[in-house]
This record gives sequence, C-alpha cells and structure tokens, in this order.
Amino acid sequence: MKDYAIFMLSPEGNILTWNVGAERIKGYRPQEIMGKHFSTFYTTEDISSHKPERGLKIATAEGRYEDEGWRVRKDGSKFWANVVITALFDAAGNLKGFSKITRDTTERKKSEEALRDLSRRLLQAQDEERRRLGRDLHDSTAQTLTALAIDVALLCQEGEFCANPKASKLLAEVAELTEQASREIRSVSYLLHPPMLEEVGLRSALRWYVEGFVQRTKIAVGLEIKPGLDRLPQEIEINLFRVAQESLTNVYRHSESSTARVRLALESGAISLEVSDEGKGLPAGAASGPSGELGLGISGMCERMRQLGGRLEIIPGKVGLTVKAVAPLEFREPRPQPAFKPAIATARPAFF
Repeated sequence: MKDYAIFMLSPEGNILTWNVGAERIKGYRPQEIMGKHFSTFYTTEDISSHKPERGLKIATAEGRYEDEGWRVRKDGSKFWANVVITALFDAAGNLKGFSKITRDTTERKKSEEALRDLSRRLLQAQDEERRRLGRDLHDSTAQTLTALAIDVALLCQEGEFCANPKASKLLAEVAELTEQASREIRSVSYLLHPPMLEEVGLRSALRWYVEGFVQRTKIAVGLEIKPGLDRLPQEIEINLFRVAQESLTNVYRHSESSTARVRLALESGAISLEVSDEGKGLPAGAASGPSGELGLGISGMCERMRQLGGRLEIIPGKVGLTVKAVAPLEFREPRPQPAFKPAIATARPAFF
C-alpha cells in the first residue's frame, strides 16, 4: 500500500509499525522512526497546542478521530494530510493502541486554494463591475435624462406649444416619463453600488436599502441594529450588505412572506447579520447547486462569508427561515465547509 501511510501506535502514541506508504509520504525509513512519538510529524504550532495528544483523547473517547492539516516530512517540508486515527480495544474494553492512516492531499489542497482564489477574484470583479455600472448610470445616463427634462420644461414654455393642447399634453407626458426614467435610473444605480456604503458605512446603507425595499415590495421589514457598531473594514461591509440584499431578494421572490426582519449585531468578536421571514421556507433541493432554485444565490453568499473567514447558516423554523452570516472582525483562515443538506423539518442550522 504505497498511497497511504498506515501504521500502529501504542496507547501512548509511539510508533509500532511502518508501511511502505508511510516511508514514501513521510520520508523516514522504519529503523529511523520506530519507537518515536507520532507528534514527530506535526508542526511546532500543533505540538505547542497539544494537538497530537488531543487527537488520541478524542479517538479513545469516540472510537475515531479525523483531521486535516499540515504535517512535516523528514526533510522539513510540509504536506497537507488527511488523517484518521482509530482506537483499538481488546475484548475487555482495554485500550491496546491506535491505527493511523495518513493520506497526502497536497494537490487537492492546492486545487481547492486555486478555486477559492478564483471565486474571490470573481466576486471582486462582480463588485467592481457593479460599482462601475452604478457610477456610469449616475454620472452619464442620469445626467442625460436631467438635461432632457430641462429641455422638455423649456419647450413647455414656448408659446406655440402652449397654444396647442395636443402638443402641450404630449410634452407633459414626456416630462413625466422622463422624470420616471430618471428616478428608476437613480434607483438602479444605487442598488448596484450604494454610495453611502463607502461614505457613511453599513448601518446607513442598510437603513436606506430596507426603506427602499419596503416601498418597492410592500413587505414589512423590521430593522434592528444593535448599539455600539462603528465603521467596519470595507470588505466586511460590502459582503454583509450583499448578503442582506440577496437574502431580502429571496424573501420577495420565493418566500411569499409579508414580513421580514433584519438584525445586525456584535457577538463575541464577530459581526452577525440575520435576515428572517415567515414564509414557506426553503424549497427542497434549493441549495443543491446551480440547478437548485436558490442554489446560485446561496452559493454566492456562502463564498462571500468564506472569504472573510466566517460562515453562513440557513436555519429553518416552524414558519419561514433565517439566513445568518457571521464574520470575525479579525480575519482568520477559512475552515473547511461541509456540503449543505436541507433540513427543513428541524430547527438545526445548516453550516456553510
């Protein structure tokens, strides 16, 4: 077995056996490693935090322990490993040792990191394109419509048009349509990229968006912003705003709820955003991928939070559901994300 490092450990964690795969992956010959403690393969940081001993304790208590992380070869190089430790007991229930299987998944790790980097750059490009389109609409199209409205107003003052009822009525209709188009262009511009998000921050941008959402959809939305929230890092503010925007859009398009609630608060060194509704809940298969009804939206929100080192939770309730996004105020490496499986019948959160 050359693709897996498979070896036995004593109850104390000392190496008792060594296979060909272990020699290939870790670089030690049997006579160099037999009898040594398996913490030899761990990084200095993991040893300082007693991670090897913790793995044995969990395996002893639960029968099995699985982990992924960096491990160290004989030559000092690191590789990303998937590790499974299984506790071995005799018939009387006494611990006799452990079996340990290690798989080198460095290439998979590199591929995942490349995909995450691509996702990050795609989201950044999307936000930049929204910003560009919003500014272009505001600075170009909206200004053109303003000039058109002025010209129409001047025409309305011309005597020959004022004397002609039909022409006067048509000009009045043109003026009204021009004003309507101007309002819609401004709304679209601000939805693409709210200027106040950069100027005054997430609190004000959320208030503005919720007020506009209520006017457009007639859905009653309660907004709760806990006191003590100052300006946040720009990346956190942009991503949380997009999560709120996507979540409320889903409420309008899919939930059939007449009410919603948005809550923004600090909790234990992290910023938390919750969007709840009282609708029909998450459709079956909605988060299963691009083919799911809400798959792309949920995937996008999930990726935004992962880039912040945070998480996204979909929490089904007795009525409706809650989308909860949590981002640490200090960035940390994103944790591996399990695949989402809808659990509509329970109130347990599904983590992303």
